[in-house]
Amino acid sequence: MSIGTVISGVSSPSPSKILFVLNGNGSVHKGQFVELDYEEGRLAAMVTDVVKTNRYFERADSVKEIESKIGAMEKHFPVAEWEYAVAEAKTLGVIAKDGIIRRPTFAVSPGTKVRVASKETLQKFLGFVEGGLFLGRVEFHDVDVKLDINRLLQKHLAILAMSGAGKTVTAKTLIEELLERKKEQGRIAVIVLDVHGEYTSFAHPPKDESARDYSQKTKLINALEMKIGVSKISARMFSEMLPGLSNAQKRDLEKVINKLQKEMREGSGPFDLKMVKNEVLNDKDIKEATKRILASWLSGLEELNLFAKVDYPNLYDVIKPGMLTVLDMSGIINMKKKQIIVNYLAQRLFAERRKKLLPPFLLILEEAHQFVPEHKSREESICKGIIQTIAREGRKFGAALCLISQRPIRLDTTVLSQCNTQIIMRITNPYDLKHIGESAEGIDNKSLEMLTSLRVGEALIVGEAVNYPVFIKVRKNYSQASKHEKTLAEAAKEFEENAEREKNEISSFL
Repeated sequence: MSIGTVISGVSSPSPSKILFVLNGNGSVHKGQFVELDYEEGRLAAMVTDVVKTNRYFERADSVKEIESKIGAMEKHFPVAEWEYAVAEAKTLGVIAKDGIIRRPTFAVSPGTKVRVASKETLQKFLGFVEGGLFLGRVEFHDVDVKLDINRLLQKHLAILAMSGAGKTVTAKTLIEELLERKKEQGRIAVIVLDVHGEYTSFAHPPKDESARDYSQKTKLINALEMKIGVSKISARMFSEMLPGLSNAQKRDLEKVINKLQKEMREGSGPFDLKMVKNEVLNDKDIKEATKRILASWLSGLEELNLFAKVDYPNLYDVIKPGMLTVLDMSGIINMKKKQIIVNYLAQRLFAERRKKLLPPFLLILEEAHQFVPEHKSREESICKGIIQTIAREGRKFGAALCLISQRPIRLDTTVLSQCNTQIIMRITNPYDLKHIGESAEGIDNKSLEMLTSLRVGEALIVGEAVNYPVFIKVRKNYSQASKHEKTLAEAAKEFEENAEREKNEISSFL
C-alpha cells in the first residue's frame, strides 16, 4: 500500500536521495525503511528526516496577529486541509530482478509511489538469515533480526553504549542465542570475563518460572579462587607482568625460568613463585643488586595470591562447545591482578585454540577500555598485546572477540577497528560519538546524531553482520535477571528489609 509520492526538490530525486510527500493515510518514522519500484527492480531507502508544514502557519507575524484578534486559527480556517508532511530518504540499494543487490545509479521519477518496505525486502536487503542469531526486531517493522553467526562474530564484535543503555542485556541476548544452538548448527564455547558479576545468574536455576534455565550449560568460576600455574608461564609472559625490569634483569629471569622448566621436563615436577625466587637468590651468576630487584618483584606477585604450581581450574574441563564459562572478577579490586588474569587466560585460550586443543570460542570482555586502553603502552596495560593479537589473527583460528565498553574513546583504536561489526546503543558524549564516527564503517552523520536519542534497548547495527546499517529493538532476555539489575529504590528497600529481618532474628534469639 502506498504511503506517499516522490516529489521534485532542489537536488532530488537523485541516485542518493529522494523526497516524498505523505498521502492522507500515510505515516512514516525517522529511521524507517521504505521501498519503491525501480527500473531494475525494487529500490530500498531509509527515512532520514520528516518535516510537517502548513501554509496557514508559514509566517509567524501573521499567525500572531490573526490569533490575537480572532482566536485559534483552526476554528476559523480549514487549516487541516493544508497540512502535509514531507519525508527525506537516503537510497541504499536496489534488489534487482535477478536477486542481486546493486547500488542505485540513476534517479527515480517524480510521482513514483512509496511503500513501507516489506518483510521479504528487508530480510533480503539487510542480510538476515533463517536460523540466525535472533537479537530483536527492526525498529518500526515487524521483522526479526536474525544474523549469520559467521558474519557477526568471525571478524569480531563491539557493543558500545553509555551506562544503562542496555549493553549487558544485548550481550546476554547474544549468549542465549549461542547456548540455544544445536550441535548440527555448529556450537562454539563462550567465555565471559565478568568484571561486575552481571552474568553469574546464568549459573543458577531461575526463581522465575517464565525464565529459561541455562545453569546446566554454564560453568561459574570465582576469580578469587583461580590459580595460574607458574610452570606454564613463559619468560616473555613473566616480563609482561613485571614491566619495570631492564633488559639485563629480564635475561637473568629468563635464564632461571628456562632452567626450572628444563628440570620439570626431566621429572622434577611443577614449580611455584617461591621456587623461582629461591633459584634467583641462589644463582651465583646474577648480581646481588639484580637479585634484590627480582626478588622484590616476585614477592609483589606472590602477594596477589594468584599463582600456584598448577592451573586452577583446568581449561580443558571448563571450555566446551555450546557451554558458557563465566569468570566472576567482581570480588577483585586490584587492577593489576585483573590484568594478569585476563592476559594469562587470553594467552592460553588463543595458544590452545591454534593447536586445535580447544573448540572455537567467543571471548566477551566487559569494560574493555580498562584492559585495552588507547593511550597506555603495553607495559602499562599487561593484556593489551594479546587482545590486539587475537583481534588481528583470531579469525584465522576460530577465536572471536566481543568487546563491551561505555567509553569508546578510551578503547584502543587498533582493536576497535578490527571489530568489523558494532552494535551501538545510546551515546551522548560528543567525544565518544566522534570516535565512533571515525572508526565505524558505513555510519553517516545523520545516523550518528540519532544515537543520542535512542531509548534503552534500542541499537544501531553496522558493519560485517548486516548489508546496511539498521536500527533495532533488542529482544527481552530469556534468562533470569541479574541481582545487579535492581533499581536504586529496589536496592534501598531490600537493604532495609534485610536489616529489619536480621534485627528481629537477633531479638527472637535473645
